[in-house]
Amino acid sequence: MLGVQDIVVCGHSHCGAMGALKSGDDLSALPGVDAWLGIARPELTPVLTGVDDDPCLADVAQHNVVNQLAAVRSYPSVRQRMRDGRLRLHGWYYEVDTGRVYELDDDGGFRVHAG
Repeated sequence: MLGVQDIVVCGHSHCGAMGALKSGDDLSALPGVDAWLGIARPELTPVLTGVDDDPCLADVAQHNVVNQLAAVRSYPSVRQRMRDGRLRLHGWYYEVDTGRVYELDDDGGFRVHAG
């Protein structure tokens, strides 16, 4: 089924999708994006209400990475391969303006990736 050893979920700064979610844009012309954000919206709403006018939307994008990893983990085949040590999940956040990559650590925070 899964022929990979690693799955990376990577969010990024200045994400247009996260910005559209924050501003409540009408995305009916982009049904795929609209459907994807419809799934993300309930989980991200608490984070969105506390966001200032930061154009990077770092908190929102990072929270979305955590939520998407949880969605990947919800698949039985993924859970089984993780239990068997045949699959690793990684959460990354890419800062567009600096080129830095941050990795989600075991404590739930993002730290500069040392790779």
